Amino acid sequence: MNRIASADNNKISAADLAGAKSLLSDLFGANGIRRLLLVNPPDADAELFRIDTAKRGRYTNYPPYGLLSIAAHARARGVEVRICNLNHEILKACHAAASEEDFDFDAVWRNCLDTVITEFDPDLVGLTCMFTMTHGSLKTIAERVHGSGKPVAIGGVHVSNDVERVLDDIDCATIAFLREAEVAFARFLEVVNDGAAPDTLAQVILRDAADRRYRFTAEAQPGIDVIDTLPAYELIDVGEYADQGTIGAFYCFKPAGTRFATVLSNRGCRAQCTFCSVRNFNGAGVRQRSITSVVDELELLRNEYGIGHVMWLDDDLLKDQARAVRLFNEITRRNLDLTWDATNGVIASSCTDEVIAAAAESGCIAINIGMESGNREILKSVRKPGTLENFLGAAEVLRRHEQIHASVFLMVGFPGETMSMILDTINVAREMDLDWYRCAQLQPLPGTPIYDAMAAQGIIQETGDKELRFNGGAFGKQAEIEQGLRLATADFREAFANIPMDAVPTPDQLTDIWFFMNYHLNFHRIFHERNQVKMDQLIAHLNVLADVISPENGFSIYFLGYLEYLKSGSISPELVARLEQRLDTSPFWRDRFEAFGLSAEHLKDLNFPEDETQPLQLLSTNKAAPVSAGLG
Repeated sequence: MNRIASADNNKISAADLAGAKSLLSDLFGANGIRRLLLVNPPDADAELFRIDTAKRGRYTNYPPYGLLSIAAHARARGVEVRICNLNHEILKACHAAASEEDFDFDAVWRNCLDTVITEFDPDLVGLTCMFTMTHGSLKTIAERVHGSGKPVAIGGVHVSNDVERVLDDIDCATIAFLREAEVAFARFLEVVNDGAAPDTLAQVILRDAADRRYRFTAEAQPGIDVIDTLPAYELIDVGEYADQGTIGAFYCFKPAGTRFATVLSNRGCRAQCTFCSVRNFNGAGVRQRSITSVVDELELLRNEYGIGHVMWLDDDLLKDQARAVRLFNEITRRNLDLTWDATNGVIASSCTDEVIAAAAESGCIAINIGMESGNREILKSVRKPGTLENFLGAAEVLRRHEQIHASVFLMVGFPGETMSMILDTINVAREMDLDWYRCAQLQPLPGTPIYDAMAAQGIIQETGDKELRFNGGAFGKQAEIEQGLRLATADFREAFANIPMDAVPTPDQLTDIWFFMNYHLNFHRIFHERNQVKMDQLIAHLNVLADVISPENGFSIYFLGYLEYLKSGSISPELVARLEQRLDTSPFWRDRFEAFGLSAEHLKDLNFPEDETQPLQLLSTNKAAPVSAGLG
């Protein structure tokens, strides 16, 4: 099998160029591409989809920003475009169904897709895939499109990160666009529609029936003039997306019915984190849209579509602090009456008093900070931009703005990370004293430096062509948990006492550590919360956590009850019954409640153990002193 015909455009032989030209001629003939259908696959498959969760409007329903951008540029070149967002159509159909029996997940997307293909008769169907969790959907939809006789093109972050293995698994895909594709697709149209030479192609792989792959790797990174072009919002009803679902981590703080959208003010990230794939997709550095273009887009969304909340898609929103202040000030000056959040995270060193004050004034309600580790050695090894001083300084600034819900990304399981290093992370996070900590275990992504290094060292098994394993995301994680994941020790506290400080935890121990961090840094500290603004934020967040991220999460139900008790002096019987039912039917949650000294009786009796209101002390370490004491 000739998997890659060429390493780069300059080395493509005359025979390969002729082969690519012949392939495109066979696919599109003399008429070229006049009608383009862009498809966003479902976020999950039928097996993992929960109808009751969808009916509560808890699933994410992002407007397809990337497809809207591609569409805007394709239409500017005379191509007729339609967008088919199958995730949105599934959620709409679920809401409209009178009962579970009236809803058929697969029938919905098949009918939507088949209808638009029949009626629109596209010359090319393009599919996007942002995350590994939707790989299965991408494959299923691609096979359906292929069965209709239409050429299939794929693209997006997931495709770019692992394109060869993705193509191996989805053998019906004829074209794969890499990275940001606005310019690459424009060049593709010039070749197909206008007769330009194939060697002008960029960031695309073509595959013929014999699986010969012609790789055109020339750079086609969109410049400012390209990214300033507003997405083709007129192709969708962006305002109705909020009727079916939610976006980001913080939309729960907004009143029901608030319409939302996503906006991208710049592309790329200044950081070089070894576990992140942003540079694989966006390249090095950051390209910034003009402030006028960004705020014009916000104004359009507000005035034409009734948008009340925006999630920034930026990976480095605050890259240029002076620009960020000007951007936020312009939003304030135009009096857009919008709120916004930075779900994707910001770099801590940019969270200065001036920046955060301007952000708060312009409508910021929530920010994620990318920290990952509180150990200096780990930060250096993964090339994380930031120091302990930066993290603590950013936390100090954010604590002065209570309307901003500030959360922090934490990660464990880095190569060579010892128990002592993990405790450094826990201690720094505890000293930051922010609102929530998004704890995760490292999942190396193909194409990232940390994945390559771990595979080379034998720490992980590199995925083979016939052994594809793609991340199941939140849908699959909860299914895995409910199938019987258990604590590695009967007494949870012993999980830490028995790990030497200089030891690298085993995978089983790491799962326990992750679970402990999540409880200790997030849930247990709720016993001490008395700020009314923060309590309201927590109630909103825990409701979503229990419904979606970890359905029927026992800790979420318990602490929702505790917060109800603090606010009103009582707890709804429905919430108590919900927790009792959860503990009766789930050995998983019974184990954990026993380990942490929690009980449904606390909610029934309104009697929370006094000792539980004291700081949890499960760890003994010689690094217990405040981190700030050693800074400077």
